[in-house]
Amino acid sequence: MTTSYGTDILPMFRPGDIGCMTPKDVHLGDAAWMCDPLANDDFADHANARRVFAALSSGFMPPGHKWSQDQLDIYSSWMTDGFQT
Repeated sequence: MTTSYGTDILPMFRPGDIGCMTPKDVHLGDAAWMCDPLANDDFADHANARRVFAALSSGFMPPGHKWSQDQLDIYSSWMTDGFQT
């Protein structure tokens, strides 16, 4: 079964996570932004999603609520599955 942003990833973000990150130009609640295939200086593709994953993996976000390894594995599967909306 393919992992998708709307079904599998978005529900793992709390409303407060989305509200906290939106003013920082990190649009966790916007599937189009999260699934955007564009690169940046750090990532060859899907820079938004990969930047969020790096922050989640390091425990930097979400604030006060480090994701479990199971959650990180689901996010990683979503990336491997092609960043489906």
